[in-house]
Amino acid sequence: MKFSSVGNYDVIVVGGGTAGVPAAIAAARGGAKTLLVERTSSLGGLMNTGMPALGVLDRRQNKVVGGIIEEIVNDLKKEGRSFGNLRCPLHNSITIVDPWWYRIAASQKCLEAGVKVLYSTSLLDVEVECARIAGVSLLSGSHVYGADCGILIDATGDATAAYLAGANYQMGQPESLDGIIAEQAKKESRYDIGHSKTGKVQPVSMTFCLGGVDTQRFMAYIKEHPETYESPKSYGMHYDEDYLFHSPAIYFTGFGEFIKRAAENGDFDIPRDRVILATQPNKGEYLINCSRVVDVDPTDPIEMSRATDELYRQVGMLARFFKKYCPGFEECYLTNIGPYTGVRESRRVTGIKTVTKNDVDALNIPDDCIALGGYNCDIHLSGVGLYFQPVEHAIGIPYGAMVSNNIDGLIATGRCISVDSYALAVLRVMGACLALGEAAGTAAAIAVKDGISAADVDVRKLQRTLCGNGAVVSI
Repeated sequence: MKFSSVGNYDVIVVGGGTAGVPAAIAAARGGAKTLLVERTSSLGGLMNTGMPALGVLDRRQNKVVGGIIEEIVNDLKKEGRSFGNLRCPLHNSITIVDPWWYRIAASQKCLEAGVKVLYSTSLLDVEVECARIAGVSLLSGSHVYGADCGILIDATGDATAAYLAGANYQMGQPESLDGIIAEQAKKESRYDIGHSKTGKVQPVSMTFCLGGVDTQRFMAYIKEHPETYESPKSYGMHYDEDYLFHSPAIYFTGFGEFIKRAAENGDFDIPRDRVILATQPNKGEYLINCSRVVDVDPTDPIEMSRATDELYRQVGMLARFFKKYCPGFEECYLTNIGPYTGVRESRRVTGIKTVTKNDVDALNIPDDCIALGGYNCDIHLSGVGLYFQPVEHAIGIPYGAMVSNNIDGLIATGRCISVDSYALAVLRVMGACLALGEAAGTAAAIAVKDGISAADVDVRKLQRTLCGNGAVVSI
């Protein structure tokens, strides 16, 4: 293999997904020489699959995420490629963007900010000297690259950079979480989730899009059959007609009756009791979120490869299911399949501070809050059900939850920050990850400019800078 250096950087961001894009843009805008490393050939992560960003507005409809993502969404909205931020009775809010145009927008924003992007490049190793980040080695094709840096931002989702650096981390769900879910299951009246247990981590999935949908026929059916979208009483949240039939876009969950019929006919064997779909900007197109493989270690490539094969099988089964059973989908066809297997839960870096269930229950917004999470508690189980509970308003994320407690110069962002498994279920979605990304990049730039450790960043200064750039740190 050929080895060469790609230079010395102030900040290297590993992972160009939901959190990585705003992290790199924020760092570069703050004056830091920034490298963004992405393992695929596009930026944006789940944002470029058609999946809605949840929790940009909280349950009280407070705007809790702004800044860089608000810029991009507003630009796309002007071109008819986004619906903006819309209220959702179950998911608090949905922010849908055209996945193809988001890729373009993410690339352009990075270029405008001065970010150097390396596509189709994987992290090979992290160089650490005396418990301090010194640089990375990267692999792309037959080339091995080296790059030095003062601060490394882990936006991989799986805390891959942190793991290679030797950072402390946690992974998996404690047995106590089973007790919390079992107690809630006693309140269940329509769907039996009592047999479902938490696993090592939440299941993995693969999203895809269907075009050619007769939206009028689809909407007419659910209007005539409100039982199809009735939520389990344990949720404490329910759709309303104003949302379903008057919103320009919806995130719909239902069609359990067709799953039951298809299962009886041998046409459905996926462990789900309902489908989830989201309106796309292209007419007659919907994103489908319904596949599921349980008991997968997302950090194990062999297990993930097995799961990916199974998910492709499920995508085919679901496409045929919609076409055969669901009103309005008789002429549907595949338009897009997510570029990778989606992971809900993986490693979580151990930080100087940790967000816990107690913080969620107390609706805590600490004085050192640098980002907000405005979603509900959403845990996918190893069976067919969900543990889904409302969170009255956004909770705050302290700066210390992003800062490694044993590796200097390492900042975690996105879903691999320091949280317990219950709080992760609130903060793992794209709304919080977008906010965390901008906070991480802004903090890194301040550390570089002030010549200090990431752990020593003045949080008040960080908050002022974030707010000045349109981000939100309080409600």
